Amino acid sequence: MDGSSRSNFKPQLDALRALAVCAVLVHHFLPVENVISQQVFHLGLVGLLGVLLFFVLSGYLITGLLLRSREQDWRTALTNFYLRRTLRIFPIYYLTLLVLALLQSLPVSEFIYWHVAYVSNILFVLNPSAAADSAHFWTLSVEEQFYLVWPLLVLLVPYRHLLRVILWAIVTGICWKVFVLQTLGDHLAGALPAISCLDSLAMGAALAFIEQDDKLSRHRNAFLRAALIVGGMLVLLQVFLIVTGQARGLVLVTAYAGPSLVFVWLVGSAAQGFKGVTGVWLEWRVLLYIGKISYGIYLYHNFMPRLVRYVASVVGVGELSDLPTFVCATTVTLLTAAASWHFIEKPISRMKERLSVAAIRHPAAISIT
Repeated sequence: MDGSSRSNFKPQLDALRALAVCAVLVHHFLPVENVISQQVFHLGLVGLLGVLLFFVLSGYLITGLLLRSREQDWRTALTNFYLRRTLRIFPIYYLTLLVLALLQSLPVSEFIYWHVAYVSNILFVLNPSAAADSAHFWTLSVEEQFYLVWPLLVLLVPYRHLLRVILWAIVTGICWKVFVLQTLGDHLAGALPAISCLDSLAMGAALAFIEQDDKLSRHRNAFLRAALIVGGMLVLLQVFLIVTGQARGLVLVTAYAGPSLVFVWLVGSAAQGFKGVTGVWLEWRVLLYIGKISYGIYLYHNFMPRLVRYVASVVGVGELSDLPTFVCATTVTLLTAAASWHFIEKPISRMKERLSVAAIRHPAAISIT
């Protein structure tokens, strides 16, 4: 899951990507539900924290990139944006689908057209049993759907109305969850469609707007403090309601908003740069490297436990317990993502940067006629 712009690189954000993807690995590779309440585990207050952090990061980085692009002709800016996104996201995603289809991996090959079209999240709403090893594709679909619509809004809506659009996006995400709760109850339609995630994505976008607006930027730190206080209070309220078994509907409606507000503070603080021990830790080279290859880690990881168990059975090791599976699957995931980064993604990334330079020097060369 990637929304980075290396031209405006802020190293501690890569560390946040690393933390987010590590949380996802723990979620999927270890039986955390044996330690943590099933209710908490499945409401996104634990299991989806990494995903929500990715959403806030994406909203922040993509909106910041687009706001800086408003100085260009919108057609040039839009074309450059989609070229960069295509080169960053599509190659290893479609290569993964191709390999899995050739291997006849049923969770992928049986529903290949849904995955190719980036509508896996809709598939899982309609047919939850289709998820299996490809369950994590729902977030990739959410982000791709966000990329289709959001750039048009940020580039074409008059600047004086843009903050209002961002705020309405936050409200829309929450209202959609209320609508689903009232009509379908506790249903995946309230969690997986892109509209359900708009509150998280748009909260990151709001931070980017406040940072870059001349009048609002001086209130940035106050905004971050407010996000932390309100988000922290919401999370504490959610935990209390879960533990006491009360107001489940309120928990469902605010499940994304509470943690996302806390992550707005975290992203904003990391973008500015944490100091002291925290800053040193967030700039640890290992953590930054994991963040750099986090898209590959996320894309490949869910298929690795099955591969590890298959290899174990072939070599006669027998059934692996949870901890050895976690260690082996994590190791294989990291090695695969590292190879993917150095041999596929990094060379393509150089092409992406050359296109960006070309767009700056000769904008008419890539404009839509």
